[in-house]
Amino acid sequence: MTLRPIELDHREFADIDRHFARFIKGFGQEDLPPVAAALLSRNMRHGHLCLDLARGPVASGEPPLAFAWPELKTWQKVFAKNRAIGRPDQGRPLVLDGAGRLYLRRYWEYEKALAQGILIRCQESVPLSLLNTADLQDLAIATALARRFVVISGGPGTGKTTTVLKILERLVSEPGGEKLRIALAAPTGKAAARLQETLRSGVGNGLAQDRLPKSASTLHRLLGPRHNSVYFWHDRKNPLPVDLVVVDEASMVSLTMMAKLFDALPEKARVILLGDRDQLSSVEPGAVLGDIASAASEPGPLQGSLVVLEKNYRFGNQSNIFALSNAVRDGEVDRALEILNSVEQPDLCAGKTPPPLRIAEQLRQSVIAGYSAYLRTADPIEALENFKKFRVLCPFRAGPYGVESLNRTIENILREERLIGGAQNAYAGMPILITQNDHPLRRYNGDIGILLPDPADSSHLLAWFIGEDGGLRRIPPARLPEHEPAFAMTVHKSQGSEFDTVLLILPDKESPLLTRELIYTGLTRARNRVQVWFQEEVLRAGLDRKIQCASGLRDRLGKRPNRSLNSCGMVT
Repeated sequence: MTLRPIELDHREFADIDRHFARFIKGFGQEDLPPVAAALLSRNMRHGHLCLDLARGPVASGEPPLAFAWPELKTWQKVFAKNRAIGRPDQGRPLVLDGAGRLYLRRYWEYEKALAQGILIRCQESVPLSLLNTADLQDLAIATALARRFVVISGGPGTGKTTTVLKILERLVSEPGGEKLRIALAAPTGKAAARLQETLRSGVGNGLAQDRLPKSASTLHRLLGPRHNSVYFWHDRKNPLPVDLVVVDEASMVSLTMMAKLFDALPEKARVILLGDRDQLSSVEPGAVLGDIASAASEPGPLQGSLVVLEKNYRFGNQSNIFALSNAVRDGEVDRALEILNSVEQPDLCAGKTPPPLRIAEQLRQSVIAGYSAYLRTADPIEALENFKKFRVLCPFRAGPYGVESLNRTIENILREERLIGGAQNAYAGMPILITQNDHPLRRYNGDIGILLPDPADSSHLLAWFIGEDGGLRRIPPARLPEHEPAFAMTVHKSQGSEFDTVLLILPDKESPLLTRELIYTGLTRARNRVQVWFQEEVLRAGLDRKIQCASGLRDRLGKRPNRSLNSCGMVT
């Protein structure tokens, strides 16, 4: 098949896609492999793990291209002539598996390693009597005691952390439980801090109290990052000294990180994943928790490893937040619109997304009410606590409804109200969001801090954070890793956080990035009240758009495992 050069200039391809295509072109003279490489690169930028050649470009989420999509056998015939593409056992940069999925080799290896790491822990059968348990929390506890791998899913307020606390108390209270080595981890510092705080507040005064872990850490810190390296100190050759690992906010964990965690675990170690399978997945390729939950919902080796908690202990039956988030989760557009268009309630109000020139006018009242309290205190702990009471969330970074523009608008409103002053890039009261990991400083992507005066010298500002141990930390601004203002955050960055009140701003025009999972995640960041700005046609399109991630993990998890983990080769 002959392709016109314009096809690699398709507007949906980025420079990195074209560069990768040229690299693959150097391994053969056929025209199809470079196009496949460009498509694979684009797929991965949009969260897919692979390019599903058997299903075609539409099923893979790709735009129509200027040629008819070849049959799988055509792709296979052409790939055979390119030295960069081969079967899994050929050791080439790109892997074409037996189902027609094209991968970067390292992601094929990560997927294989993770699947085997999970399946080796699902060889114990779940007693049939457990499946008849009426109470889902009791079922989760019994399943975790019976198997070495369990996923406990559910929306905010369904008792996931309370359930895992009961599991831990049962395990450490059993004979020999005093020797059980337990690690608590989460993908971000703020998620780890929340897990730690919740578990501490839920621990009773019994014997188990002294046997439970006192702190949680990020997955990076648990594995031990090496300076200037993608490798960790803990891996198969140097496994973690643990018998049980609990991972909270598992929907945010990337395939890469999850594979490296399982690679570093002793084969007999138990794993409990906590998370909401309906939330957004990691910004990196893959939807790991979703794939695992799907595999566990079907007949196969994972069946019985998933428990979905449904009873909500935070919201009552009359909660509009609960009703709206459920309607969004289930794609019930008319029901969601009915709730949004009802009379304003104490926990929910909605309005139309204004045109760009009127955003500041419509934002003013909410911003002043939401941010005044923290800006009127000089005490770092009080300021950090008050700042968690309100947040503006939106889907995008750029554009009039993106965080970059909204943060500037909010700063201007607060300056006009004389609630902030000083330099544009550093002023007392400036909330900051860390956007790059800094392991020596123990500051990680997603951490929130506030710039406030140094008590010893009010002319100097310090960045104040709550540390992983729950204590107050201060860092000179010059030492901070990359960061940005945090009045407005993307929904992705807000994962793992909760706020008393959320203002969720949806754009005034449709976007392929606006999905059911994103809207659901934004709504469920609110504890007490949510405001939503939306246009009906945009909301309808977003709720009709459900993320479909091209991946082979679900298929792998449907197969019986090898008896040993030694075959799990890892590459980075």
